[in-house]
Amino acid sequence: MDEIKLNQILKLVRSVPTLPEVAQELGRLAGDPTSSAQDMAYVAEADSGLAAQILRVVNSSFFGFSRQISTIPQAIVVLGTHGVRNIALGLTVSAIHPNLATNSQFFDVDDFWRHSLSVAIGARQLARHLVICDPEEAFLAGLLHDIGKLILLESCTEQYLALIAAANAKNQPLHTLEETQLGFNHTDVGFALCERWKIPESVAYTVQNHHCWNCDMTISTEQDQLLSLINTANNLAKVSGIGFSGNTSVTSFCMQASFSYRSLSEALQKTLETLPSEVAHTENLFNITSQQNYAAACKTGDTCAGVVIQNPDFYKIISLLLLSQGIIPVTLEEPIPEGAEMIAVVTDAELNPESLPVAWPQNIIVYHHHEELMHQESPERKPFQIDVEQLRIWLNEKLPSSVKEELVQ
Repeated sequence: MDEIKLNQILKLVRSVPTLPEVAQELGRLAGDPTSSAQDMAYVAEADSGLAAQILRVVNSSFFGFSRQISTIPQAIVVLGTHGVRNIALGLTVSAIHPNLATNSQFFDVDDFWRHSLSVAIGARQLARHLVICDPEEAFLAGLLHDIGKLILLESCTEQYLALIAAANAKNQPLHTLEETQLGFNHTDVGFALCERWKIPESVAYTVQNHHCWNCDMTISTEQDQLLSLINTANNLAKVSGIGFSGNTSVTSFCMQASFSYRSLSEALQKTLETLPSEVAHTENLFNITSQQNYAAACKTGDTCAGVVIQNPDFYKIISLLLLSQGIIPVTLEEPIPEGAEMIAVVTDAELNPESLPVAWPQNIIVYHHHEELMHQESPERKPFQIDVEQLRIWLNEKLPSSVKEELVQ
């Protein structure tokens, strides 16, 4: 990035107030190996309002502790210094609500934070299911991953709202349009803001690179794990239709990755089953105005759909979209789950019904995505992108009427 663009970013970031002194000091103490839990407790208790909010979060269903946590020292014992720091930072940052003079159908601040919260909760749940990373650090990274958008929105409102509208009209990723129009994107701004706020380095790195992940990257370090989780959780939030941060375009991700304790696909299914209810129960804790019409969490098991998809990236998104509605995706190599009814076969190519297993239904629905995904000016393969809202609408129109209502968010 050239010096002019870098200075533009720094100018944007300098217009944002620093974090409150207590939040800054908690961050410093958590990163100081010579500090004690009592040092952190002393600082947190100096701000009675923040301390009360921390205890409110710790005692909520978000953590599910069996006993009441009544003091900050107790919270530090059960969560650790990093856990308390991350809650304090999350509470402080999520209170940022720019005042927009212009109303836009493409952006709502509460919806932005709702999306960010769903990414945070999804990443936290995945970290727990897979027993990787620090779940509370994954939560903070998810909450902050799009923070640069708010800075751009407040600093150049009209231009940025026009960019969001263009991204949705053209079905293009917002961050690529930002690069074209501004010379940088919201991840660059978010990273600079994290540095100004002294956010943990691993979180700042993830904020900067959450659009750079691809399936060819090796997941070999904790930083790789965190980056992969945020990329995946970002797609989960979009597939689940919870909140909106300016763009519905989803990207490719790894679905077959395995970790020490279980496969990612198993963790995705468990996370999707509970994500809507977790967000609904948690959003008021993080200063987000409640949204009443959440889709009920869907338990998988009773309904399935055959999936015969040639494009591997498209297969992953279709599978996630089905799972988010409690419909089990079944490939040609898999048996129909015992007791489940297969309602349709979803494909991206014309199929001969006689080529399908005998027990599969003849209700075949075809998504002709090749013209959208494969039309390229150069022979090089471009990163996979697809508008999940358009895909949801298409699937809702094609599936049998008995399950149509479940797909409406």
